[in-house]
Amino acid sequence: VSHFLSIPWCACLIQTPNTVPFIPQCFNPKSPAHDQLVGATLAGPRGLQHMLCFFHTEDEAHLQDADRPIMHVSSLFALGEGLSGYEGVLHGGMIMTMVDEAMGVLHEINSALGKTGEVFGTASVTAGLEIKFLKPGPINQTVLVNAWVDSVEGRKTRIKCEVRDGNGIELAQCASTWVSVRARM
Repeated sequence: VSHFLSIPWCACLIQTPNTVPFIPQCFNPKSPAHDQLVGATLAGPRGLQHMLCFFHTEDEAHLQDADRPIMHVSSLFALGEGLSGYEGVLHGGMIMTMVDEAMGVLHEINSALGKTGEVFGTASVTAGLEIKFLKPGPINQTVLVNAWVDSVEGRKTRIKCEVRDGNGIELAQCASTWVSVRARM
């Protein structure tokens, strides 16, 4: 958290009232066989240096109310120089990885908080992802990825997402479909 608190625009976001910051599972893998792409392979001084997620509660009872899911999560990514595609430009594949992880965090946090609903009771996976790159992404900077639930239909969750730089400029937009995985018999 301290890294992002040292960046004024990030500190403003994290320190807003009713904000709950957390380190996502993908950046702190629970085992050597889980979440290795972001938490082990990409993490490091030249790669993904830091990651922090946060959401805002509507009121004090929001966290404990199983019937009120978290519908919006923001993720901060501190990006190193080793993530470039072209010189000084963030690789498009890294942008796709960040949005996929940020959208997955929506399911992760709702499941961890015991929120009800078929899509939060089991693991969910990306079934489709459509991205529009609007501007080149920076390296050696921090970007913000906002992800929100657009709709839930049975086992499918439609999630939208945007990527913004520290000046608030929109770099990418994404829409995706996630499907909850049924337990095997």
